[in-house]
Amino acid sequence: MSLTKKVFSNFALQIFSRTIALLAGTLIISLMMRYLGPRNYGYYSISIAFLQVFGIIADFGLYLISLRYLGEADSLPQKEREKRISYLMGNIFSLRLFSAFIFYGGAFALSFLFPYPLAVKVGIGILSGSLFFCTLIQTLSAFYQKMLATRSIFWGEVLGKVVTLFLMLFLISRQAGFYLILISFVFGNLVNFLILFFKAKSWIFLRCRFDFVFWKKILKKCWPIGLAIIFNVLYFKADILILSFYRPPEEVGYYGGAYRILEVLITVPPLFLGLVLPRLTQAWVNYDLEKLKELFQKSFDFLVMLAWPLILGVIILGKKIMILIGGPEFSSAGNILRLIIIGCGILFVGELFKQLAVSLGQQKKILPFYFITALFSLVGYFIFIPIYSYWGAALVTIFSELLMFSFAFFLFYRLTKILPKLDFFWKSLVASLLMSLVLIWLINWSIFFLIMIAPLIYFSTLYFTKAIRPQNFF
Repeated sequence: MSLTKKVFSNFALQIFSRTIALLAGTLIISLMMRYLGPRNYGYYSISIAFLQVFGIIADFGLYLISLRYLGEADSLPQKEREKRISYLMGNIFSLRLFSAFIFYGGAFALSFLFPYPLAVKVGIGILSGSLFFCTLIQTLSAFYQKMLATRSIFWGEVLGKVVTLFLMLFLISRQAGFYLILISFVFGNLVNFLILFFKAKSWIFLRCRFDFVFWKKILKKCWPIGLAIIFNVLYFKADILILSFYRPPEEVGYYGGAYRILEVLITVPPLFLGLVLPRLTQAWVNYDLEKLKELFQKSFDFLVMLAWPLILGVIILGKKIMILIGGPEFSSAGNILRLIIIGCGILFVGELFKQLAVSLGQQKKILPFYFITALFSLVGYFIFIPIYSYWGAALVTIFSELLMFSFAFFLFYRLTKILPKLDFFWKSLVASLLMSLVLIWLINWSIFFLIMIAPLIYFSTLYFTKAIRPQNFF
């Protein structure tokens, strides 16, 4: 198989595995929301948001740096390459192992300084085990992506989700308590990690290595990316934590339930961008501005094509979606979802400009923009959440995404002098509005039928108006 075919087959497998994992993950969250109810689900939302902040800090850009170092080993002869990869993975794995242990352990200890209920503090302790294994899974995934062996990532992720799902179903059938439900996440991620860990041994001799000089070298390269990621998570995750300071756990549960849909959806752009960014970077390095402009426009149009129907469709079906996933108790979260989906749509397109800034070597220049966005967001959360509860949190989230989009767009334009053409932007909007009118007309029909018919109407409109053709997108 040629390298190009191998890359695309691995990407297709990633899309398939991600779809299966997202479906399983959505089912798991649906079970939790229905079983736990808004109050206990609020405790879960606080616990996981608290830990995710520390998890991002623990990563500090190491995943991206790992891919870069592993890619550099390709130029070596085979035996030297295998030794180099074993050396790199041993050190990177050890660094991630100890950083995860320190940060997640520190998060659990630090949680006792916050005025959280005991359920949240114990939840943080339990879920720290789950995120600890997630960190190691991400480290090994970098190796499998380098080897173009994403089949192992697929099996690890899917089997891990299946274990979590069936264990949760068993526990729910036994009327298990809140803590046992959380433990199911630990076992699922443990299974995922073990599959990847033992499979990796068939390629390399994987063991812990402690070259502290190399660790220091890695961290020096990581810090611009790491700080950007930290600022990003501050404005992306601080809303739930600040909401938990001022409002009861039920309100956190409503917001956390709607926000969970957002977290599922925003995994889509990175999958697409992982395919096109290397081509965009190559065009920039080769000073091929025409190719860069062409690839950029196609990428922009593709993400717009996803964003418009997502925004308008969820605005209309938000309440039905939340009742479907969380049950009638979470119907109030439907209006929250209708609002934060606007931020999600902005993020879909904005992610192109943010990741382009890194791919084109502008990570240090975009860093101040992340800082400014995080600062404005934190101020906004502390001002508006005490007054307007989750409505204030949702509005500041939209503002944050719009601000970061504006900064990233400005940086990209200043560097390349390329502006996106908006022909397809308006055609996509018109097709989405037509889809919305049909959804409003059929609003009393089954949610399953509406979810199936919406994309059919949208893409049929684009096709018959000649807005898209198969050759338009790569």
